[in-house]
Amino acid sequence: MQKIAITLISVLGILFVSGCTVSRPVNRTLSPPENTQWVNIEIANPSPYTQPFPLEVRYISYKCQKKRISGFDGSVISEPSYGSVRVPMQQNGNIWRGKVAITGGGICKWTLSTITFGIEYIDATHMGKDLVPGTGVGATFAFDGDALRNERFYIEKGNDIKIESDYYPLVHSNKRIHGNDMLEIFGEEDFLKKRLIYDVGDDVFISFLPKLDESKQVRLVAPEKYKVGEFYKIIYPDGAVVSDGSIHPDIRRMGE
Repeated sequence: MQKIAITLISVLGILFVSGCTVSRPVNRTLSPPENTQWVNIEIANPSPYTQPFPLEVRYISYKCQKKRISGFDGSVISEPSYGSVRVPMQQNGNIWRGKVAITGGGICKWTLSTITFGIEYIDATHMGKDLVPGTGVGATFAFDGDALRNERFYIEKGNDIKIESDYYPLVHSNKRIHGNDMLEIFGEEDFLKKRLIYDVGDDVFISFLPKLDESKQVRLVAPEKYKVGEFYKIIYPDGAVVSDGSIHPDIRRMGE
């Protein structure tokens, strides 16, 4: 396999409220070695109205560290650098595939930190002529301990992972923010968080097999005015209305 050179499209910047950066610009070019492991993502698109979005990939470098001056005592603090790239997926019928190198290589010795993947609506008019696509669902897989500092991830072990989750359409109405109602997708967890423990030397295969039941639609309606005691209304398919401060539907009600 020939070496692949990929230029990172965007950079995951870090905001330092009380410091300033003193390091030089970081070389964010990837050059995976021939023997790198690969993460292969396969998504089964559940509907002609949905589509997998490009893989959102974050790399980390401990070699090309950033340095900043602490706003507290003036000391110099070294921290790892980050870079991100969006990897398009290739379609074959309703199956979409993409792959990411675990060892990004390059001058800065980039290594894979996280991958986020999932599906979203690309057309909402079949559920209502004035609806527009909203947020989707999916999963984030962490491949090192860096992401675990700020979020809670559940351990997943193995090199062959399959995710099967149930999802439903959600019509989100908030006239104070946007004129058109938005057609979103929700599940028990909209974005799963997994810390993957895998065997070194073998490629990783992750299959995402979402099930989307459009026969059960939930409505999320914002209050007309924001004031104490006014909450979103969650309207379930059976007509039940919940307005207790929650903004995420209870998926247990979808089986009733």
